[in-house]
Amino acid sequence: MAAAPKTKNDTANAAANADAAADAKKKKKKLFLIIGLAVVLIAVSIGGTVVALKILSPAPAGEGTEAEHAKATLMPAIYYEMTPNFTINFNVNGRQRYLQAAITLMYRDPLLEELLKLHMPAIRNGLVMLLSAKNFDELQTNEGKEALRAEALEIIRNQLQKEQEALAASGKSEEASPANVEQVLFTNFVMQ
Repeated sequence: MAAAPKTKNDTANAAANADAAADAKKKKKKLFLIIGLAVVLIAVSIGGTVVALKILSPAPAGEGTEAEHAKATLMPAIYYEMTPNFTINFNVNGRQRYLQAAITLMYRDPLLEELLKLHMPAIRNGLVMLLSAKNFDELQTNEGKEALRAEALEIIRNQLQKEQEALAASGKSEEASPANVEQVLFTNFVMQ
């Protein structure tokens, strides 16, 4: 059997098939090009993220200042309630007035609790002297209470620092510990 002569239709079909195959190849090229571009963009994004994290991350142990290490290893807050509450008498225009304050200290070093317990009589004495020297009317304002908090914190820090330095000077401790109270909190503040 002899091959049938090619007609115009067969030639047109062959050209259409060739065009379709060329279009398919172009589409595949575009698809590979898009996939390749996406892979490159993802690689650049990952690389940029890694570089940014290295730049912004804290220095490894052994590098940086003590303050940077303290921030990097911030311990959870510990609260120490000073008991009993403080009760102070005031004489206002010939009338007896009272202040009752419950004070809680916030710090982060668990070793500080022993130091607080040991020196609590001196700390309480400083706070009683501070509270009794205040003006009753002044303590009724928010500004007065905030100033009292700041002054109480300073008294406590100074007392602890003095005792830590004395301990270090006596040779019982290698150096004064930087541990300190961060905040003084009034958990109860009643004036009448």
